[in-house]
Amino acid sequence: MSGPLVVLGASGDVAAAAATLPVQVVHVRLPGAPRPVDATAVAYDVDYQHPPAFLPFVDEALAPLAPTAVVSLTELGLEPASAAAERLGVTGVPRQAVRDTRDKLRMRRLLDRAAPHLNPPYAPGDAPPDVVGALFTGNAAVVAKPVAGTGSLAVSLLRRPEDLPDSRRNPGTMLERYVPGREFSVEALSGGGRHRMLGIAEKRTSPDGFVELAHLMPPPGLTEADRRRVERAVAELLDAVGLVDGPSHTEVKLGEDGRVTVIETHNRPGGDGIADLVRLTTGIDWRRAALGWAVGERLPAAVKQPGFPEAGTAAGPAPVAGPREAAGPPRDGAAAARGVRRAAAAAPVEGAPPVAAAATVFLTAPPGRVTAVSPPPGLSGSARVVTWEVQVEPGDPVQPLRSSADRLGMALITAPGGPDACAAAVADLLARPAVTTCPDDAPPDPSRP
Repeated sequence: MSGPLVVLGASGDVAAAAATLPVQVVHVRLPGAPRPVDATAVAYDVDYQHPPAFLPFVDEALAPLAPTAVVSLTELGLEPASAAAERLGVTGVPRQAVRDTRDKLRMRRLLDRAAPHLNPPYAPGDAPPDVVGALFTGNAAVVAKPVAGTGSLAVSLLRRPEDLPDSRRNPGTMLERYVPGREFSVEALSGGGRHRMLGIAEKRTSPDGFVELAHLMPPPGLTEADRRRVERAVAELLDAVGLVDGPSHTEVKLGEDGRVTVIETHNRPGGDGIADLVRLTTGIDWRRAALGWAVGERLPAAVKQPGFPEAGTAAGPAPVAGPREAAGPPRDGAAAARGVRRAAAAAPVEGAPPVAAAATVFLTAPPGRVTAVSPPPGLSGSARVVTWEVQVEPGDPVQPLRSSADRLGMALITAPGGPDACAAAVADLLARPAVTTCPDDAPPDPSRP
């Protein structure tokens, strides 16, 4: 009998997916985290982000269990999981590959060697002034972001070299020339160096272009040729960073000229409910697949869907080989922390056939104080809201929208009418004030109780 699967930092949804695997599951969670609902799972509380506490735990508690694999699907658990797997000599994502995906500067330098056409002009924050200035050539804008950041936190758009503050002129900052175009994220599962693309989502972002407001799967109007360009770029990237096994979530820009530019990648599924979009549009439980590869689970067949026109067989989306082979919050965590209220909506039926398109849409409002929260709205056509989560209530403060953490809730919608119908429903939902606010210094509205 094989040993257990060790999972670090599982959210409620990930723990539920792990419970469906035909192996014993051992959860390692941060102290104070909610206990997994699976009563059969073993759970340990340890600060896996603190090596002096975690590594002795690996030796003393995990090693005697003789686990088959150690994995994580949460950003801050990726490196500890790879370190534990390496220490135990069991299946896991190689530590170097994890580091090379989490560190954006290292990723850029690897692409410089293997696939430079996927990089924009870039430089570390402590580069000489002439190097930084060259990024602004032709009145180009430059994006400044943390080398190891997530969630659109501390990302800013610079118009001139002088806009870069002294506090960010350091090696912890990455500077990249801003690339216009449509932005997509790609979910892939790799095995033995072959990369199977499970879904492509298109983003809708805030006016500054950095905070994600919606994800649409599959993207409306994405041609087969452009889809292939995007998939090929993702395969080249995964080869460059050495991610040969396991899940990945990669963000790219597609320019009007057909050029694909990599934004960043992670060796985990995407957040923001993207795993639900994969499940709704393909029938594949992405969370389960992202765990199950490590214990020998084969990816189930997917159905044909718009955006994967060549996958019209039971085999689903075809694996994409990289060039070398061809030649030869988290939503759940945030919800738990903020006491999310889930309003009644038309919940998706488990085991229902895939839909033609689906999307996650995020609720926002001007800064101030919440005065009202709307119930789930009706949508035009066949689109419907299947999940409606609101993280605020009247009286709560609302901060300016600077990162994903400032969003106020999420809606999950399905659109049997296809990608264009889905895009129309998303636009409709984004235009509605689901959360109403007033400035903190505004007098109260006497018409409201």
